[in-house]
Amino acid sequence: MLTQPSPDFYCTDWSLAIDEPLAGTAVSNKVWLFLEYNQPWAANATSDNSLPQSVQDWLAGQGGLVNGRLQFIKQPRGERTHWAFFVACFSDADSRIYRFDLPSYDDLFALDLSAIVAGKARYDANRTAEAHILVCTNGKRDVCCALHGVALLRALASANVPNLWETTHLGGHRFAPTLLTLPDGVNYGLLHPQDVPQFLTHLQNRTLWLEKLRGRVCYEPVVQVAEQYLRQETADFRLDTYQHTATQTLGEGVWQVQFQASGGQTHIVTIETAEPLTTYPSSGSLKAKTFPQFRVTL
Repeated sequence: MLTQPSPDFYCTDWSLAIDEPLAGTAVSNKVWLFLEYNQPWAANATSDNSLPQSVQDWLAGQGGLVNGRLQFIKQPRGERTHWAFFVACFSDADSRIYRFDLPSYDDLFALDLSAIVAGKARYDANRTAEAHILVCTNGKRDVCCALHGVALLRALASANVPNLWETTHLGGHRFAPTLLTLPDGVNYGLLHPQDVPQFLTHLQNRTLWLEKLRGRVCYEPVVQVAEQYLRQETADFRLDTYQHTATQTLGEGVWQVQFQASGGQTHIVTIETAEPLTTYPSSGSLKAKTFPQFRVTL
């Protein structure tokens, strides 16, 4: 039977108390859209905002067309007068990040997102290899994102981290503070201010910090769990060592996940469904939710 937390609980504390695993919890989507919007964020910011209706309609239509996940971002604007808009096409081999600096939100209408996602050459000039860090701070979605996310953001800012952004819901606020890296699309959780030096070392060395890794957003949860296991077994944390090449369904709830190493070796990890986890994922809400779980078959 599921034990209930106290009515005023924080979801991060509850997740830690039940020892919920991080691996396999990253939101899976290969295309992400990041639009700078510095007005106060509602709980469902990307659908509840004061953008012109024509812009909202365009974002909804284009996002659906390219199957893109929309996030709002913001940072101190300084002397910037344009609005930043990123299109991220994540993969484990060659992620593509495009940046557009728009005088007006209406300038979005001139962009052909389908062509951008397809990698058409006419948008090559907008590609960027710069590293960016996006921290979820949307306290209207869950108080833990404000409580922990803002503290992490300040610690990163104190470390003079460039290209640092606040962002809306990255999924899984029970793992706050949570962040996403560009261009690699790595999602970390439970990163706290004291973790910043070690996190930045991993970022500089382009290695994965498994203890804090939720997963790469270009992977489905099954592949995220398989990668976590493979790296634990091989003790190779370099980001570019392994590439996912295939996932084969062996039966209901059983998969073989194949990776190829940079040296040519093939590694296969077998994953099966485990007993689902029923928990309380939002602070102060006793509405339970069930999440799928996976384990490695040895």
